[in-house]
Amino acid sequence: MRLSGWQRIVEGFLIISILVAIYMMVALVTFNPADPSWSQTAWEGVVQNKAGSFGALVADTLFFIFGSLAYIIPIVLVLLGWFIYHHRSKILSLDFMVYGTRWLGLMLLVLSSCGLADLNFDDIWYFSSGGVIGDVVANISLPLLNVLGATLLLMFAWAIGFTLFTGVSWVTIVDQLGAKTLSGLTWILNKVRSDKHEIMRPFAADIAAESDMPYAQHFNNSDNDDQDDLLLSSYTTSSAVESAHGHAFERKDPVYAPSNATPIIRSSSVATVSDPLMTPVVEQAAPPVEPQPYVAPVEQVAPQVEPQPYVAPVEQVAPQVEPQPYVAPVEQAAPLQGLSVSALERELEKDEDFTVAVDEKTQNVINAVVSEQPAASQVYTAPVAESFVPTANVDTSEEGLTDEEIFLKRIRDKQKEQAHLAGLDNPFLMQKEPDLPVPTSPMPTLDLLQPARKTVEKASDEELQATAALIESKLADYKIKVQVKGIYPGPVITRYELDLAPGVKVSRISGLSKDLARALSTTSVRVVEVIPGKPYIGLELPNKSRETVYMSEVVASEQFQNVGGALPIVLGNDIAGDAVVADLSKMPHLLVAGTTGSGKSVGVNVMILSLLYKCKPEDCRFIMIDPKMLELSIYEGIPHLLTEVVTDMKDAGNALRWCVGEMERRYKVLAACGVRNLAGYNAKLKEAAEAGHPIHDPLWKPGDTMDEYPPLLEKMPSIVVIVDEFADLMMVVGKKVEELIARLAQKARAAGIHLVLATQRPSVDVITGLIKANIPTRMAFTVSTKTDSRTILDQGGAETLLGMGDMLYLPSGQSHTIRVHGAFASDDDVHNVVNDWKARGRPQYIDSILNSDQGADSLLPGEAPSGDDDLDQLFDEVAAFVAETRRASISGVQRRFKIGYNRAARIVDQLQAHGIVSAPGHNANREVLAPPPVQQHD
Repeated sequence: MRLSGWQRIVEGFLIISILVAIYMMVALVTFNPADPSWSQTAWEGVVQNKAGSFGALVADTLFFIFGSLAYIIPIVLVLLGWFIYHHRSKILSLDFMVYGTRWLGLMLLVLSSCGLADLNFDDIWYFSSGGVIGDVVANISLPLLNVLGATLLLMFAWAIGFTLFTGVSWVTIVDQLGAKTLSGLTWILNKVRSDKHEIMRPFAADIAAESDMPYAQHFNNSDNDDQDDLLLSSYTTSSAVESAHGHAFERKDPVYAPSNATPIIRSSSVATVSDPLMTPVVEQAAPPVEPQPYVAPVEQVAPQVEPQPYVAPVEQVAPQVEPQPYVAPVEQAAPLQGLSVSALERELEKDEDFTVAVDEKTQNVINAVVSEQPAASQVYTAPVAESFVPTANVDTSEEGLTDEEIFLKRIRDKQKEQAHLAGLDNPFLMQKEPDLPVPTSPMPTLDLLQPARKTVEKASDEELQATAALIESKLADYKIKVQVKGIYPGPVITRYELDLAPGVKVSRISGLSKDLARALSTTSVRVVEVIPGKPYIGLELPNKSRETVYMSEVVASEQFQNVGGALPIVLGNDIAGDAVVADLSKMPHLLVAGTTGSGKSVGVNVMILSLLYKCKPEDCRFIMIDPKMLELSIYEGIPHLLTEVVTDMKDAGNALRWCVGEMERRYKVLAACGVRNLAGYNAKLKEAAEAGHPIHDPLWKPGDTMDEYPPLLEKMPSIVVIVDEFADLMMVVGKKVEELIARLAQKARAAGIHLVLATQRPSVDVITGLIKANIPTRMAFTVSTKTDSRTILDQGGAETLLGMGDMLYLPSGQSHTIRVHGAFASDDDVHNVVNDWKARGRPQYIDSILNSDQGADSLLPGEAPSGDDDLDQLFDEVAAFVAETRRASISGVQRRFKIGYNRAARIVDQLQAHGIVSAPGHNANREVLAPPPVQQHD
């Protein structure tokens, strides 16, 4: 039949839609950003698009509008043409309500899909991943709902659009998924059950069918009237008993028992509930004169007995006077002895590869493992075997082993299984000895760190210009005329550089920081009074959406890769997004302070990881002191450690004393070699070795070691001492730690010993003037008050920080701080780098570091050696006086015994060393620890 006019138009539209869809798909697939198109112009050259210049224009327009969803447009066009062609006969009588909702659903699908693509997908070429539609949707929803809220809203809008467009209910989808899931689980359970039944099948494989038994042929050929009468009598008695119990049993055809069969009753513990009549038949032995029920024999034919009526066979075998030997079939895993059916089933359910050796060595162990069976159960007896029989189910790793080795191996396997059931081998717990392959790269690679992800849209130029105009207008309200000269957006904050009108003081704007924060609707505003090299002041405002600075992008930066220092560390990004890299050897010590949760520990971890990325164990060694036992203990086992991570504060004091002794020893070696610092020493050592004149130890004396000649000098690594919370260290050990730290900070730079001190209590009794004078490089995270900021940096500003790694970095020799956004290193990053170094080598600890006897060189200035010969003459009198008065003060001892202050102070220190008085507290008071003298009464 020929088509009507309307049908011709519809079919032509289908052909045209297919043509347009193919052309659009070719244009999209072969799109080249260099082609001239709607959104850009290009040089006059050959168009790379296979669809020509018009195809390049079409593809550019679709990418600009729809983004990555442009690839779906040809498919939608073909489906639309097919739909119109399929409903060509009903096109004039369609339900416009239904198709109106479909168009509405299609619009919702397009809008939500473009928005989701813009929020979550990477851009394609220079187009947004969601096109201009996605940009509009994201820009409308992000200020109101943020990324998470906008994503949830668009996902639910997509679900609504899917329902409106397709008419498919989500309830139906959930029901179908649930039904498929349940059917899959049912199939798996049935499969497991069938596998268990397959395990028990070999034990019944050798039992012949009932129709093949000798008694069946005898029954068919028998015409003995006496036997018929006996069978009828037995059958009638059984039916009467069955009627008395109220059960209807299914009976088979009555048969006679052959005269040479041994009566064996097979009972089952499972059938006792449904078949109560079977239990008395099994448990009580019938008299010899009464007829016995017959059950088919297993293997052998017993002597002739009287004919017996048939009883339905049950699963287990009742006990006999003498157990019949059961020969294990060939398919069985190994010969079994002393195991009943129930015990066999239990062992097979526990382990499919379960086998038992029945030699004399292991028989006692087997008897202890297998529980005793009831006397009413029949026991299978297998022939005694001298060794395990290897089968297909036996582990091939047991081949070639003796019986004892196999038995011990299986015990270890059981212990591993018990450890697994107890959760001791949980992979989420810390593993002490990770079994890792040795890396092939000379240093850790960047793939160990979490890759950087950009999930926040940066502020547009229009928004930045609007904020700049708002700043000018708000300052004009306070009669301050300024002009914004520069805008520098960063990952966390944006700096606006202001040019003040003549005669305007910076202090006026600094005093308006809180008023500006309120007027600009931000959490805080930091005023940078001096910008080096520029005549402007800075106004730092937090961004609406904060980006995360990942350590991977900072380590991969050119600044860190090309740094030439001995101990390079990364801090993070500055306000412009550039990496901030410092050299710990030039600092030479670092003080880190901030409140709890400000990112201090993460910053310390980033410094340690950056050193692990640049320094080998022969270049840098660590001494880590961690009172929290959480932050630095993760580094236990890396080859850079000189000793275990110190968690006991008394051991921490010994470690600092060892550092002082090592510093003194290094200075003597450097002086003997004629160099000024550690770098010059290592360079001279290398130069002498290359020249063929290695340097021997100039401090060696005969008798120091067993060597005949002095040993050669070796390369000295830098030592970095990291204290995570030195406020707790000072509280436990006392003021001696402050003097040790001050002594190291003053002299240890040239010897290659550097300190990194971190604390969360920036108070003057912790960060004392002595420590601040010797540690010029400081790093302040968020603090609560301006007083704490001045304690750390000697200037304010840290109280306006935003937290989560936002910090002020004060380099050595400068008075202007640098705003740095600290890099983020997750726990997985730390674990990956630590495990990488653990796989490269083991640490070589020095036991003497934590030893309390560090020698006379490690004693503090003015500290006398502990010995009875060096005690003051008044020591006993002062001890008695302090124990009686219960007061221990230097001034009291000075007045009571009329001695000088220095001598009184030395005696009190000796009392403290002998445990008579305690160390001075925060108020300089001491407690008397010795008991009071005993009072004698007449």
